[in-house]
Amino acid sequence: MAALFLLLIVGLGVAGLFLGLNILKNYKPGRKRIQADLKEIKAELQPLVSELVPWNKEELEQLSLNVINKTKKKGVVYNAKGVFTSIYHEPLIAWYYRKYVSSKEDSLLYVRTSNHEFVYRIKGDEAEVLIDDQFIGKIDKDGKLYDYKKKNLLAQINKGTEQLALPVVVKEKPVGALANLEKAPKKVNQRAMELVADMQPEEENLFLALSLLELVKVHK
Repeated sequence: MAALFLLLIVGLGVAGLFLGLNILKNYKPGRKRIQADLKEIKAELQPLVSELVPWNKEELEQLSLNVINKTKKKGVVYNAKGVFTSIYHEPLIAWYYRKYVSSKEDSLLYVRTSNHEFVYRIKGDEAEVLIDDQFIGKIDKDGKLYDYKKKNLLAQINKGTEQLALPVVVKEKPVGALANLEKAPKKVNQRAMELVADMQPEEENLFLALSLLELVKVHK
């Protein structure tokens, strides 16, 4: 009986040590850890990415708030993933969110269309953004995307409105609006955004960089 009790104590100690090491490993992860996790996330998301419909302007206008293949895994690290569909239920955008151990937001978000990838390193109220491995800038809590030195405002979402759609401006040009996810009525095939101007590829990517982060926040 004493031997069994001793084994139990040892087992609990090992389990506690393992949990502690796992928590420590996932607390304030460094650059190498983030790169390793990103590689892992891309591999895990690839089966969903391979099913995405080719992206074009029409798909942007038809993007809905519907999410399929959604999963969540809770543990020391929280993981969630899913796929946004079009209003015709076609898979358009795959995403994967990972939150690390922290009292504040400390997370990694990877988003893919058929031809572009967006990576967000989120710390507190700020998110660094990379598009196709190119560092673009930082998004602040007010929905403003600045370049790295915060000297130039590249794009912004007007979060201060009570309207059902939040206006989006890219380089001082009104280009569209994102559904106000707190005010928009819940209905089937709700469009995620509306466009008011044609966009060049760079403008569209900046528009998406802001919009995709807001969309995933609701579902993560």
